[in-house]
Amino acid sequence: MALFTDGLVSELSDLLGYEADLLDVAGALRIDLGVKLQLAQTEVGAQLEATSRRPGNVYLARGSSWQSTGAETSAPRFDLNQVVVTPPLRLWHTFQSLALFFRDAHGRKIEDKYLPKWREYKELAKWASDLLFQTGVGLATTPVPRPPEPLIEFEPSTLPAMSLYVRTTWVGGDGAEGAGSEERAVQTTANQALKLTTSSVPPGVGGWHVYVGQAPGVAIRQTANPLDVGDSWVMPVGGVVDGTELGSGQPAEMYRTAPKFLQRG
Repeated sequence: MALFTDGLVSELSDLLGYEADLLDVAGALRIDLGVKLQLAQTEVGAQLEATSRRPGNVYLARGSSWQSTGAETSAPRFDLNQVVVTPPLRLWHTFQSLALFFRDAHGRKIEDKYLPKWREYKELAKWASDLLFQTGVGLATTPVPRPPEPLIEFEPSTLPAMSLYVRTTWVGGDGAEGAGSEERAVQTTANQALKLTTSSVPPGVGGWHVYVGQAPGVAIRQTANPLDVGDSWVMPVGGVVDGTELGSGQPAEMYRTAPKFLQRG
């Protein structure tokens, strides 16, 4: 799974799953959906940071590098870059984005047409946030961020011209693999081989993997083992090899709960 700091937790397609005519409404009212997604990310992130200061419990995930029993421990403070995107967190961000959108829509029309939807998604956002804090915020002890697009070059080869779709991942020192970079389309000419190099890596990253597909949305691992930081990858004369498909990213190693506090007033 991706980390909270890798990018937007949910995308436009997640919003459209709940409101099929959202683009039409946004166009008519001139509301920027990208801005609402980003504002929701900021608001959710602020609440997550506040929660990290509350008391709570940590439940270790099965197969965790900390412990394999799933035992409960005291809750340490966490940073946003440790937060793993889990289904409750994605739901929260989706509903928060929709609540912000329909609040704006209601305010611009100065009528009650969009008020019920604003209230509905506001309540759904609260439900999803409560669910997240009850089941636990997913955390990675040593987060591996999503890398930027790789540096692309070409070398002489006997390969034919190809249309390729390239992604990379970073791998932590403990073997944990992060989420894939954004897909980049590359067109080679005849007698060219694709060459990739990763950019400078953050602390804790010990290697990187290369994924290449021959159609959009297809990403197949081309590296049997992680490449060392600083090493380049050149497509072999056999072309794209069959391998493992790109995963969803780094799993949570533990889940941190937080109690609900009743507000006065």
